Amino acid sequence: MPRQDLAKQSRILVVDDEPAIVELVSYNLRASGYLVDFATNGREAIAHAMRNPPDLVLLDLMMPEVPGLTVAQRLRENDLTRRVPIIMLTARGENTDQIAGFRAGADDYITKPFSMDLLLARVQAVLRRAQIDKTEPDSDQIVLGPIRVDSVAFEAWCDDELLHLTATEFRILAALVSSHERVLSRRDLIGASMGPGVTITERTIDVHVTAIRRKLGEHGGIIRTVRGVGYRAVIDSPDDQ
Repeated sequence: MPRQDLAKQSRILVVDDEPAIVELVSYNLRASGYLVDFATNGREAIAHAMRNPPDLVLLDLMMPEVPGLTVAQRLRENDLTRRVPIIMLTARGENTDQIAGFRAGADDYITKPFSMDLLLARVQAVLRRAQIDKTEPDSDQIVLGPIRVDSVAFEAWCDDELLHLTATEFRILAALVSSHERVLSRRDLIGASMGPGVTITERTIDVHVTAIRRKLGEHGGIIRTVRGVGYRAVIDSPDDQ
């Protein structure tokens, strides 16, 4: 979908307690054709997102009252907003901070100071992935043991219970289940979940897989670690632990 067409139907919520950042980011997003709302604290962001769910949230990590990690967790816990993509926008760029962001439900992570061109490119990439998730046709559900993945509904179940997955977790699980027990490297899973050209550490995939296993409960062992390579989903006796 052309960028302008995508922009015309996309509403972005910018959340940051620095007015200069909000003004700069909002101006450039509007200049690119996006609809923009903003919030300057976590409580306001949560209330705004619940009242009028956006197509994407740009979320600062360090805010007074309700920090960005808590905002992300609250959005992921609510049915109205759990599929809304989140890009963390923060000065905290250590690996531990990025891992915490992805654990809280972030789809991407950009550190300050940042290039506006980079920000706009990442916004476009995340929105495009979200649009593909909504519209890409798929004739059949994929089933592996107790796990069932529906790419049309963008939902997954385990033992017929709906799994509350982030968009990135869903794409990773879908890739593993549809791989027919093949081993997928961490780079394969980055490509499947984030798309090409996204720079994240392979450790980020480990964080997402850990979250997926936790949500699968007693069936979390279906996702096997293949040491030094990546992961596979299999329901027979485990060979790789």
